[in-house]
Amino acid sequence: MAVIQNQAIIQKLIDELELYPALDKIPTELADKILPTFQVNTQEIIVKPIAANIVRSLRLDGAGPGTIYTTPATGKFYLTNVTLAAEDDPAADNSSSITIIVDGVTVAIAKLRYQSGGATGVTEVITQAFFNPILIDPATDIVVVHGAISNTDATIVGYTEE
Repeated sequence: MAVIQNQAIIQKLIDELELYPALDKIPTELADKILPTFQVNTQEIIVKPIAANIVRSLRLDGAGPGTIYTTPATGKFYLTNVTLAAEDDPAADNSSSITIIVDGVTVAIAKLRYQSGGATGVTEVITQAFFNPILIDPATDIVVVHGAISNTDATIVGYTEE
């Protein structure tokens, strides 16, 4: 049997078990295979989600890229959600995407691709929510890219930190 010599542990047992030293026998020994457990921290922990403070949308009519948002030069910008909707142009192979820069590398996300011969006026939509928000490089553009597509609509959601 292990004998408890530490007075702080004995006092913890008295306090946690609400023992009365004058009336109760205070345990000072432990059985060979029994371990006491204590709740170390009784404080309530509250986790608050970070509210998005950047919501931007962009509509492109015709070809060409467009900047939907430029990240701040100081502080951090985290991307949490993107939506991309594009109308097919049946006369051409084309695609649309949202490009971001992470650690100096340009990455296309939310990609849509069309093959020629499709139906006119068909709209494809992709929505992505990032469980782990993506840290975008400072002072860079988030760009909507598309080819010979009639219309492209894009929306991003994120938040900034100082």
